[in-house]
Amino acid sequence: MTFRAAVIGCGRIGSTIDDEQVNRPQFRYPWAHAPAVIEAQGIELIAGSDVHPEQLDDFRSRWGVSALYTDYLEMIKQEQPDLVCVTTKTVERSEVVIKSAEAGVKAIYATKPMCRSLAEADEMIEACQKNNTILAIACHKNWSPWFQVCLRTIREGQIGSFMSMVCNYSWNLANGHSHTLSLFRQFADSPAKWVFGRMNSDEAAKTDKDLSGNGMIYYENGIQGFLNSGGWLNIDFIGKDGWISARNEHADFEFWSRHPSTREPIRRQFPNPKRPKSSQQAAIEGLVENLREGTTPLCPGEYGREALEIAIGLRESHRRGGQKIDLPLADRSLSLG
Repeated sequence: MTFRAAVIGCGRIGSTIDDEQVNRPQFRYPWAHAPAVIEAQGIELIAGSDVHPEQLDDFRSRWGVSALYTDYLEMIKQEQPDLVCVTTKTVERSEVVIKSAEAGVKAIYATKPMCRSLAEADEMIEACQKNNTILAIACHKNWSPWFQVCLRTIREGQIGSFMSMVCNYSWNLANGHSHTLSLFRQFADSPAKWVFGRMNSDEAAKTDKDLSGNGMIYYENGIQGFLNSGGWLNIDFIGKDGWISARNEHADFEFWSRHPSTREPIRRQFPNPKRPKSSQQAAIEGLVENLREGTTPLCPGEYGREALEIAIGLRESHRRGGQKIDLPLADRSLSLG
């Protein structure tokens, strides 16, 4: 069976972002949702929706899609997609996800950040559960073949007991670091318990706008995560007897452990995936498998909500002078972005 997919929001993330990356050969494409669906196995791109007619015209010329709508609910009614990719503006995302679930869509793949407020995140998850809709958040590093190999290597015990994760990059917390925090959640395999943070700007921390900063996340199983501003998007996964580092915006993976006899530190060949593909394409193919088997995606709505909750918690910690903030947050009206 070939599933049917549609894109809601035919702009940058839905369609054109790959145009910006032509001089960055370290990245594997596609990143945009539409070409990722086209490249993926077991699914076809059948429709698109956008409130801007000029973006629909471009979508048609790029991807050869003729079923185009300015009303996404009409598109769902007429085209009956199994999967919709939601790449609208953040302020619109919760409403689109909820109404798509209520309209009977089987799976929703919503770009990050999931939404602006914790209340919205709760409502999105509740609506999808009520309507038996799979909700996945497009923090697509969770599906990356390289990070999946990294995770398997850690779970095999090849760096000893897994202890901590460190990301160095100056992303904003809600938007960019949704990727990092969803990946941390997957690797920790445990919910976050508490956080504390220090933002890069006192003035920015007074507002509800997205912002950059530093912080620590403590997970219920004792694993710790750290966000540091600066660097070239390096992520270190640290064990008792070694570590794996994703370097230079994930272009290189470095793997260190101990010699089995001498216990000296040795650099080892990272077991690169045999069939590399873009993480976005891998995510779409993962959702095809979820649709077929009724399984949970590698970045479900709960991970997206936790990423937002951690980001808000880090800002709240700064507002309270570096106080430790327990999760989940009681005030669901808190927002960021």
